[in-house]
Amino acid sequence: MARVPTLLCVHPHPDDESIACGGLLARTVDDGRRAVVVTCTGGEEGENLAGIDLGGEDLVAHRRRELAAALDALGVREHHRLGYRDSGMAGSAANDHPDSFHRADLDEAAARLAAVVRQVRPHVVVSDDERGTYGHPDHVKAHAVTVRAVTLAADAEADVPGEPWQVPKRYVHAFGQQRLLRMHRALLGAGLASPFGEHEVADAAELPFGVPDEAVTAEIDITRWLARKRAAMAAHRTQIGEGSFFLNTPDAAVVDAFALEQYVLEDGTPPDERPETDLFVGIEGAGGSPDAG
Repeated sequence: MARVPTLLCVHPHPDDESIACGGLLARTVDDGRRAVVVTCTGGEEGENLAGIDLGGEDLVAHRRRELAAALDALGVREHHRLGYRDSGMAGSAANDHPDSFHRADLDEAAARLAAVVRQVRPHVVVSDDERGTYGHPDHVKAHAVTVRAVTLAADAEADVPGEPWQVPKRYVHAFGQQRLLRMHRALLGAGLASPFGEHEVADAAELPFGVPDEAVTAEIDITRWLARKRAAMAAHRTQIGEGSFFLNTPDAAVVDAFALEQYVLEDGTPPDERPETDLFVGIEGAGGSPDAG
């Protein structure tokens, strides 16, 4: 019997799922497919950027409720926690915390995730890239753990609960450099703060992160799901304050900034045509589909 095509998105902190893959997750659900999110840490090192009165509740507990609200906005009903501690920004004291994700043994962390992979049996897995998008230690670790977990999940000899599962396609989420450059210019033009500083950038290659546009293998139009993506981001109120560019991008630039999600296929059969407009291409239907069983 054919299985429901399944997406598994692996993210380091609460809010990363909405920012990076919110549209993809909402679209996956609406397309009648299955969407599952794994969060690697509790977000302990986040700050209450909006200055919200937590009413005596600790930030981690509050962020759990924010995450639940965000997933609800996206329509995602399945969520797993990997159980590590937020490592904080690169070079911070939190990097040395013994429970931090950054310091976790790679195989031990990958085995935890591999157990989830075997349980969920996803057809598509998405995570950060090897640079962690912008270099955060937890984002870097999320990529390494995901790559190793996919390998372990398929290895019949691995000490991982559950039946082996070979993930057909593994992607990393990405931001094309030209898209980031347009966003930067739009924010400066509107008199708003840009995450790339207050000065004009002449060449996209000067930006601190982003991938060359030719590296992008998939572009997902999420225009129909943009309102839900932004609602999910707004649910993370402590992390995305009222002054955030996520919520204050000029209307003329909102679609360009957020209504397209970009991905790079790292493992799986390369697409016949680029960019792909659906990460499940080659998964469903006849001709070698891995859905059976």
